[in-house]
Amino acid sequence: MLNFVEYTTQSALRNAGMRSVISFGIALLFFAATLVSFQVTDASAQSACFERTALMKHLSGKFEEAPVAAGLAANGSVLEVFSSPDGVTWTIVLTQPNGATCVMASGESWMGMKKPKKDKVS
Repeated sequence: MLNFVEYTTQSALRNAGMRSVISFGIALLFFAATLVSFQVTDASAQSACFERTALMKHLSGKFEEAPVAAGLAANGSVLEVFSSPDGVTWTIVLTQPNGATCVMASGESWMGMKKPKKDKVS
């Protein structure tokens, strides 16, 4: 039969071993999650940039999208919104001053907004 000191020592060793296994598992899980987050960040950080004429031809041919809005940014870039006639698909494109044309966003269900009238507010 074990005396109290031997029993307590063996119990503490078992608990310490179990804690190290749990700690190792948590560390491994954290490491895996970190790797996955870097992969997601790297993939989402990549821009889809094309030659402007080729991109416009693709949007027109595959999705029947045409420009419906455009604006000039402070840095000289041109932001354009392309939409299909029925609004089923849309694409937002940014053309930078150096000529790079990149797709910033795309989606479905575009709804154009009417400009408010410039009447006086009473």
